[in-house]
Amino acid sequence: MDASLQGMSRAVVLGGGGPVGVGWESGLLVGLAAQGVELRLADLVLGTSAGSIVGAELTLGWDLEASLALLDTAWPEAEAEPAAPQGIELLMAELARAALGAPSPLELRRNLGRIALEAHTVSEASYLGLFAGVEDQAWPAGFRCTAVDVATGEAVVWEATSGVPLNLAVASSCSVPGIFPPVTIDGRRYMDGGMKTALNADLAAGHERVVAFSCFALELPEGVSDPVAEMVNAAVDAELQAVRSSGSRLEVVAPGPEMLELSGWGLRLMDQGLAREAFEVGKRQAAEEAERVAATWGT
Repeated sequence: MDASLQGMSRAVVLGGGGPVGVGWESGLLVGLAAQGVELRLADLVLGTSAGSIVGAELTLGWDLEASLALLDTAWPEAEAEPAAPQGIELLMAELARAALGAPSPLELRRNLGRIALEAHTVSEASYLGLFAGVEDQAWPAGFRCTAVDVATGEAVVWEATSGVPLNLAVASSCSVPGIFPPVTIDGRRYMDGGMKTALNADLAAGHERVVAFSCFALELPEGVSDPVAEMVNAAVDAELQAVRSSGSRLEVVAPGPEMLELSGWGLRLMDQGLAREAFEVGKRQAAEEAERVAATWGT
């Protein structure tokens, strides 16, 4: 390690983005490491939704490419259960209503929580089977992940001192309302941490150097207007500004043109069949991002 980095705290923020986001973020991390940018050396790895899967695997020291096999073997079991298009439609309708100014962010999360509870999804037991690979793993040092209490709408951060099994914490962080069931932890139900924001980057404020990965474009194409995307991006922008205002040196990696095309600008992020291709896209983008990320992160 560079002597100038000794005693300096560094954080990695891994945002949500479905199985395609898992592949892309994994590819970026592998590709950056190949360029000498070792983000696994972070003092804090913060994951939201897809980022919680990647963050757990990174801090556990797993081979990120090999771990993509979990998507191949586990996901079809859940897909065999009844789908819930009505839940997804309600989710999008609620986000659209919020983009018009009602309800407040906390009320929005409560409403999304009701959708999560009422939607016809796979059983909780079947859903938890997707995370069997980390069921018996001890909580890795430096790892945290986010979730939201479906009843109160309050955001929570799971970490080693929370006393929550790693598989339940990661599963709760990934529980998209209308697609997957909320996860029961100590008698309460929790859903996807991305229902607050897809990054939750403000939780890394105060670390001297921060690298954040967003699976979503942070800006819309010129001439395109989407109230929901604009609302979501405004919340993420506010978090990123909070990190900068804390004195952190921040670098944000967003999808490049190839990832945007593959993911359909975010519309195909839940297509698990694209995860391996996204991994290769991430590795290629890493070669382009390495110099910029290294300037913030150090080596």
